[in-house]
Amino acid sequence: MKNLLPLFLLILILYSCTDCGPQKELTVGINFNRGKDSLHLKKIEAMGALDQQIFKKQVEDFNTSRPFPDLSLPISLNADSTTYIFEFQNRVDTLTLFYKRDFHYKDHCGFVTDTKSPGTWRNSKSTFSEVNVSYESYLRRDITLVSSSGGHGISVNISL
Repeated sequence: MKNLLPLFLLILILYSCTDCGPQKELTVGINFNRGKDSLHLKKIEAMGALDQQIFKKQVEDFNTSRPFPDLSLPISLNADSTTYIFEFQNRVDTLTLFYKRDFHYKDHCGFVTDTKSPGTWRNSKSTFSEVNVSYESYLRRDITLVSSSGGHGISVNISL
């Protein structure tokens, strides 16, 4: 029976966990449906960002990794949109994402940050041929001992 006591304590601790949301800057996941296009990415910038350093690592990973990785770019919490400029070897494209910032109080966490769909007909503006944006909370919904659901935030699929 003494051997089961630590197991019961662990289960109790894990079961009572509360997800307080991301403990870092919120990001958007961007996936390119490239097809046969090799898409050598030269540079990414976010309009109005104070530090563009995070984009250099993303560009390097994008060009050297196979299969091609999704980009994980920070979003602005100073406004309800973020504009990115993608400079490829043979083209330049822009993508503006619209979202609604959600700052609210959550028990046992204090104030948390999340985003929601902008609530308008327009969720993006872009020079890419097709952009599909999906919105999910950055907070995980169901947390069990073996898995959790939700918490993916904003995801974007881009077709050239």
